[in-house]
Amino acid sequence: MKDQKAILHKCIKNDEPAFVIAGHDISSIKTLETYYIIAKENGATSEFLKDMELVIEEFKVFHQQEPDKIKMPTIKDNER
Repeated sequence: MKDQKAILHKCIKNDEPAFVIAGHDISSIKTLETYYIIAKENGATSEFLKDMELVIEEFKVFHQQEPDKIKMPTIKDNER
């Protein structure tokens, strides 16, 4: 699986926009599954789609193992 942290750092270094979905976000799995469908429709490679499947599974496991951490996201003052 691609190193998600490395991808984010590369975007920051290259001043490129990035979108982060945290595992505790209640909408994260549906968001990732929708992105997967769009990526597939747009012709993403099977390697990329397999990687996305692994990411989705990782989120599902987190949601199952840490149900008390799953919540609606907010923006904290220090994140503004």
